[in-house]
Formats: sequence, structure tokens, C-alpha cells
Amino acid sequence: MNSIKPAYTHPVIVFNCGYNGLSILQELGSIGVQCYAMDCKRSVGTFTKYAKFYKCPDPLYDESQFIDYLYNFCGNQKAKPVLFPTNDKWAYGISKHKTRLQEVALPCVAEFDVIRKLILKDQFYNIGQKSQYMTPKTWNYHDAYKISFPVIAKPVFRGISSDTNEAEKFRFLNDNRLKLIQNTDELRDFIEKAGDYKKYIVFQQFVRGMSDMMHTVGIYANENSEVLSVFTGRKVRGYPADSGDNVVGESYKVPDSIIKNSVRIVKEMKYSGIAEFEYKKDEVTGDYFLIEINPRAWSWIGITPYCGVNIPVIAYQNMTGGDVAIENQQYNYNFRYVKLMQDFSNCLFRYRKMHPKWSMGILEWWKETRSTKKIYAEFHKKDYLIPLVSAVYVTANLLLYKNRTV
Repeated sequence: MNSIKPAYTHPVIVFNCGYNGLSILQELGSIGVQCYAMDCKRSVGTFTKYAKFYKCPDPLYDESQFIDYLYNFCGNQKAKPVLFPTNDKWAYGISKHKTRLQEVALPCVAEFDVIRKLILKDQFYNIGQKSQYMTPKTWNYHDAYKISFPVIAKPVFRGISSDTNEAEKFRFLNDNRLKLIQNTDELRDFIEKAGDYKKYIVFQQFVRGMSDMMHTVGIYANENSEVLSVFTGRKVRGYPADSGDNVVGESYKVPDSIIKNSVRIVKEMKYSGIAEFEYKKDEVTGDYFLIEINPRAWSWIGITPYCGVNIPVIAYQNMTGGDVAIENQQYNYNFRYVKLMQDFSNCLFRYRKMHPKWSMGILEWWKETRSTKKIYAEFHKKDYLIPLVSAVYVTANLLLYKNRTV
């Protein structure tokens, strides 16, 4: 008996088409959903065979133009597109104008008052401390005399949508993504160098460990803040090694306490959509701390279909009113998501100075790569142009890295 494929009448628009956006495009495009990759530049996901690329205004500086462009684009579709932001500036802008966009689209993003509290870290950490959400102790520069060292200096946000060109501010915030401060003198020097930007910085209790101490609870919640799917995992290697984005991640069974904490936050903050809760385990005490919540798809969401929780498909089905294929039990804790080319260059070259423990030769790296079940970000869904584009990007970044270290 032949099964009848469902009719996917609603197209999908994915914004910020790095590997997180690429994964959503591949997953939905491969089952027959019409997909559009919308970005302000040619990122890797814009080259996928599963989507058509459209260049749009950058919401970081041209929020109003971006929203007008998006509204008109959606209005010309036969059915309302589902909108998947995969970066803070896109989530912030789309959520801010959600009411207007709902006339022509189905935004997979929470209400703006919720998004704003999550993206602006000073607000979120204040809520987290009052509500006991397992967040670390946090101070602003006004409370410098209260700080217990060591602390981490981090930006309140790295990029949110706006109609002003504040490139210098965003550059400062990105350059100071995470800085360890050991004593009062270092704190005073940092605040002095920050100048007017110090109001965009928070200082947070230092949770010890490298990026492999980071654990993820990924969820999709419907409009009633009911969690329909849960993925759990951890970083194996990130770049930079101490605090960087995921390069190798694996499905992993985390303590029930942090899953319950995440579900509680979803319900109490009335969150809807895709989100990643990032917890860090202190390598000395073993305590878990909620470092941040990313209110959108995360960089390695592409692993979820292989772990029994296909979050992109579940989100699409729920957003379009279809039957949701919910799988509440993650059944595969032995699967890795690998950005193969980036991990290769990191292990052979970049980690050598910053974290020698992860530095390895070609044979050692190859044996580890072949030892477990994996999905390779660049080699997936027979998307043959992606590895070529990835190779160009990785080579260019490696050359820049070598020039900076010469």
C-alpha cells in the first residue's frame, strides 16, 4: 500500500543561513516544503539546493526596511510562509513586528516582551536570580564594589535589530564576547577601556571549564507554552576552546533537573517557538548554571532528527495546523554533529596554542572522527554544493588566522 505524502502548502523562510539555518532548510526542503533562504549576505546555507536565495536588508541597521521587504515578500506568496529566525537580530526584529507580520506570515518566534527579556542579558539575569532559574550571580558596572572574583565580562547583547548604524558599538560587543577578569585592577581597566559602552556589559560569576562543559536543552513550545519536543546534548569541542560556538556536539542525557528547569521557564515566561537553553557544568563542583537562552534555532539543530525529536518538522507542523509527530523520548544518545572541515583545521592548527589538549594529528583526528555515528554539517542530504562552499570559507578563515598569528 502506497503512503500518501502530506501537502505542504505553506512555504518556509529561514533567516541567517549559517549551519543552523542550513539544517532547517535541508530538513524541510527534503520532505517537499518550498523553502527560501533569506539573508543580507551569501552565508553557507544560501547555497543549498533545497532553497532559493533572496538578499534582504540587514535588520542590524535597517530594521524598518527589512520588515517592509519581508512583509511584501510574504504577501506575494500563495500561503502564509513560516518564518524561522536563527540569530538574535532576526528574532528580535521579527518578534518586534510580529503583529504586523502575522497578517501575511506565521512567525515561529515568541512575543516581543518575552524575546526582549531573553536577548537583553541584564534583564534575563535579573529575572533569573529573582526566580531562581539556576543563573550565575551577575552584576553591572554600578555594582563593581560587590563583585566576587573571578568574573566574566560579557555583552548585554551582541546584535539586535535597529534603524541606526552603530557598527563600532556592535564591534566592541562582539570583540568582548567573553573576558575573564581576576581582580579589582583588571576590572577597573576594563571599565575604563569600555568607556560609554560599559552600560552594555554585565559581569558574571565565573563557571569553571572549557566549552565542553556546555550542555544544551533544545525545545519547541506551542503558542500555549506547552513543550512538544525536547532534545538534550553537550558540546564536545567549541571554537574558541573556552567559550566558542559548537563545532562538535553530541546527543547526551542531561540531569532531569535542568530539563525541568527549562520547561518551568517556558511556562512561566510564556515562551513559544524554538529555543536553546545553554547550561554550563562547573568542572570543579559539578553544579549546573543556566548561562543563556537562545530564543531561536541553535547552531547544531541539525542533529535533532537523528535523536527522535525532529524539531524543525515538529515546529513546521504545529505552526501550520497539521498533525504533529511528537516524540517525547530522545532515543539516541550516541550521535554526533560535526562541522568536519572546521574541526579538522581547529584540531590541526588552532587549538595548538589555545588548548593543546584538543590539538591532534591527522591520524588521531581521523580515528576519532570514524569512531561514532555522526552527521557531518557539510556533507548532508546530498547537498553537493555545500562542501565546496564550506571549504572556501574554512580556508579563508584559516589564512586570516595564520596572518593574525604571524
